Formats: sequence, structure tokens, C-alpha cells
Amino acid sequence: MPRIFHKFIAGFFMGIAEITPGISGATIAGIFNVYKGFISFLKALNPINLKNGILIFLKKIDVNFIVPLILGMAISVYLSAFAIDYLISNYLFLFKIFLSLVMVFAVVKNCFFDQAYEKSKRYLLSFSIGILIALIIALSIFQLDFNNAVLLLIAGLLAFTAFLLPGISGSLVLVILGVYESVILSIKELDLYALLPFIIGMFLSFLIIPTQILRYIKEDEFKVKVFFSGLIFGSVPAVWLHLN
Repeated sequence: MPRIFHKFIAGFFMGIAEITPGISGATIAGIFNVYKGFISFLKALNPINLKNGILIFLKKIDVNFIVPLILGMAISVYLSAFAIDYLISNYLFLFKIFLSLVMVFAVVKNCFFDQAYEKSKRYLLSFSIGILIALIIALSIFQLDFNNAVLLLIAGLLAFTAFLLPGISGSLVLVILGVYESVILSIKELDLYALLPFIIGMFLSFLIIPTQILRYIKEDEFKVKVFFSGLIFGSVPAVWLHLN
């Protein structure tokens, strides 16, 4: 029972982190020592594994691990949606300050903690490109309607991809894309129809990311973190421009 409760609490805090821009759910998973197990579950869940037979497929899934974890995440995401909506409606300015500080701290942690500064200097170009991309989107130099079903699908894919990367916030990606508030509202109202394109995008991400992209990230994970840190830093204006 204590282990099951530990997984539930880990999932609960992962959910809170993932719905709060600037805080990485994967980082929280690492703190609770469930990150590798979660990624392994996503790999095992890939339908490609069904070719070996349904029994072998099911044996690869640790029910005692994943059920309390997912349950904790689901409950916290739903409850946090109300808290986030309340903060946006009543304390928007303070909420923006809080998010901005969290985002800057995330950048400092990714690039300067644990003697990472010397490594970060080698990837200054990646950091700068990340800032530029985020600023282009945040300042609406070009504008896409991410409430469109196809683009909302893309938003779900990108957000879930970010969720799998330690140090990167999936909800921050939604802020950058300008769809954060609408997703929060849909979660709060349990509007599955509105969320369907977003959910499909997340599903596509989980089919691709754990078995493919994460493998490439291992080749130079720090470069990826620096690039995403640039995105985080450059997207601070998005908090002030797109959260209303």
C-alpha cells in the first residue's frame, strides 16, 4: 500500500506541475523516482508490441505502478484546472508574475545549476534560436489559429512531447501557442469534444516520442535542454500577451 500511495502522490504532483506553465511534470517524475517507469510504460503501451500477442503485451504493463500514477495525475489535472482558472480570473497580474519567475528559474536551473554553465556556452546558438522562435510566436509576427482542430492536434503533440522532457513544461508550450486558456476551460468543463483533437495529438506523440525521439535526445540531451530553455526564456512575453 505505501508504494501504491507513493505512485498516486507522484502522479498528483506531476499533474499539478504539468498544468502549471514553467514547471515540468517530467522533472517532478524524476524527483519521485518514477520517470523511467513512466517512460517504460509508454514504450510498452505502443500498439506495435501487440504483434507479439496480447498476453505478452499485458505482461509488460505494470498495473500496480501505472494505475495509481495515472489516477493521481487525472485527479490533480482536473482540480488544478479550477485553481488555474480562478487565479487567471481573479489574480491575473500576480499569476503572470509567478509564472514569469518560475520560467526564469527553469532556465537558470537548466543552464547554470550543477556546473552546467560551461556546457551551456557551447550551445549558445541553440539557446538563441530557441529565444527567437518563441519571440516570433509570442509577438505574433505570424499568427496561427491554434483553436483550429488540425493545429490543436499539433498543439497536443508538441505539449505531450514537452511533457516527456525533464525540465520542459508542456503547458508552457500551450501558452506559447496561445491555446492554454481554452484547454484549461475544456478540462474544467470536461468538454471532451473540444479536447478531442488535442487528445489525438497527445496520442500521436506517445506513439512516436518514447521509442524514437527520446533515443536521439540521449545523444545530446543537454543541447536539447538548452534549446528548450531558450524557448522558455523567449516565451515570457507570451505569458503577458496571451493570458487574459
